[in-house]
Amino acid sequence: MKLKTLLFCGGLFLAAACTHEGKDSVVVLQTKLKAHPRLLFVEQDEARLKQLGDSDAMLNNLRRSLFKEADRLLTAEPQQYKTDLLSVSREQVFRMITLGLAYRFGGDKRYLDKAEAELNNVCDFADWHPDHYLDVAEMTTAVAIAYDWLYDDLSAATKSKVVASIKTKALDLVIREYATGDDGSWAKRNTNWNVVCNAGMVLGALAIAENYPDICAEVVNNAVKYVPNCIEHFAPDGVCYEGPAYWNYTNIYFAELLRALEDNFGQSFGLADMQGVSQAALTFIRCLSPTGKVFSFADASGVSPSADPVYFYFSRRFNQPEVAAYYRSLIAAYNQQDKSPRWHYFMAIPWYDNAAFAGVERPKLAVFEGINDLFVFNGSSSTPHSVYLIAKTGDPDMAHQQLDVGTFVIESDGVRWIDELGSESYGLPNFWDYRPDGQRWKYFRNNSLSHNTLSIDGKIQYSYGTGEALHYDADAPQPTATMDMTTVYTDQAASVHRTFAMPTDDRMIVTDSVELLSAGQSLRWSAVTAAAVSCQGNIAELTKDGKTFKLKILSPAGATFTTRPANDFVGQGEKSNDGYTIASVTVSGALKQVISVQMSVN
Repeated sequence: MKLKTLLFCGGLFLAAACTHEGKDSVVVLQTKLKAHPRLLFVEQDEARLKQLGDSDAMLNNLRRSLFKEADRLLTAEPQQYKTDLLSVSREQVFRMITLGLAYRFGGDKRYLDKAEAELNNVCDFADWHPDHYLDVAEMTTAVAIAYDWLYDDLSAATKSKVVASIKTKALDLVIREYATGDDGSWAKRNTNWNVVCNAGMVLGALAIAENYPDICAEVVNNAVKYVPNCIEHFAPDGVCYEGPAYWNYTNIYFAELLRALEDNFGQSFGLADMQGVSQAALTFIRCLSPTGKVFSFADASGVSPSADPVYFYFSRRFNQPEVAAYYRSLIAAYNQQDKSPRWHYFMAIPWYDNAAFAGVERPKLAVFEGINDLFVFNGSSSTPHSVYLIAKTGDPDMAHQQLDVGTFVIESDGVRWIDELGSESYGLPNFWDYRPDGQRWKYFRNNSLSHNTLSIDGKIQYSYGTGEALHYDADAPQPTATMDMTTVYTDQAASVHRTFAMPTDDRMIVTDSVELLSAGQSLRWSAVTAAAVSCQGNIAELTKDGKTFKLKILSPAGATFTTRPANDFVGQGEKSNDGYTIASVTVSGALKQVISVQMSVN
């Protein structure tokens, strides 16, 4: 559903003429503008937290951590303007949320005074770096939250300065962008920028709606019109095509956008009802490994999920206790590591969800379809040396993708045996050129030679191709899943199919069936590992953390493993791959080739 018209008139917002699946229907709403605070932490949240009282230990720990951080911020130096303002904007989000919550909970005027000083400081900046509009969006978010939460106690001079800054440094710019920007505009594109920028603008517009009702109406109208350009790609199963890092970034701002719309208009204008949205958090956590690690595909680095409160929004909005329980476990682990809170972290307090969840056994195979189809295999938790494997298809020329169609990671005994190298540095020349001959693919981590997939004659995958889920049997006692990778090997092979099979809970078999264009071509199967590797014929033994894991070539007969350090392929300016080894199998001499590799402890 997309909102077509939104008008503001005489203190009432009127929404009409919504479109859904190509059909027009008229919906007329009359909603009085809510009093401050109206953003993200409203009176209903305050009442719910009072009901919880002091009975929840985790909530109490979050509060204690909040006041500890707020006290630390009292002596923090004001931030200075710099050309790359994004880190400053994000720190401001953290400072404003932390100080604002501390004041609302405790009433200590020191927190109010510090927040007001921070507001005046950033509003005195000449601009919020509109050349990189994420900087503007996140700064607007920070300023809007503090202004809204502290509205009754800020000085008139500060409020006047904030209103002028939000209008001139943000809203005037986005109004112009809506009118003149093309489909690639940051306000309209199909990436995380769309959601983050539009969400920040909506928060800013709602914060000062009394002063500029017509601008607020225009911003909300356009935001709900263009945000679906990105969110439609969560269909059908909630997979964020930009990878796990951008899942978090997109969804924390999407959650804030939905909350702001729902709190102020009583609905999300269809955004929360879009296909895949309700499943986004569940899909994310059901793709995690038994050790809680993410599958770092696309431009993602690291394996630890971010401890941001987006999960609590999803758990409460869609009644998903499994998501709430997961996030509470993530908070507990985060606290045990004694990490410093960051960014939106303390929104976990007003959005807190204590819903109980007993836990369930994961299915042997779960499939989540999308631009990147994900196959998730899980051996039974009661089986010794049980394996976990997750694999993906993909569309390499979409935002933040790599040439990694067919790649996978595998764990057993708490060790990640086959791994992903992660993202490359964004500042490298022509990093965003996704054309088949684009510079992006010259960087090793971005191309298919660095991933757990196939190469033909040492060439890379074709970026205008796609991988597709061909067929799978998730209900079988021995589940299998097959993907068609043919088009990413355009002009290299007639057909390329990869099949994953779990014959037992402690074994995975990857089988590649390839019809080459000539018998003289060579086919290479590769896997990246951070373990020590010892090869003997058709067996590669991996050793890490005092444990072992084996890769065994089942076919063709006579094929053997070889290894090479991943660091051998690093070019100038690229990240180091020190500590990683690529284990490979190379075959040639036949038009049709089948490489089958078994992976297990024994």
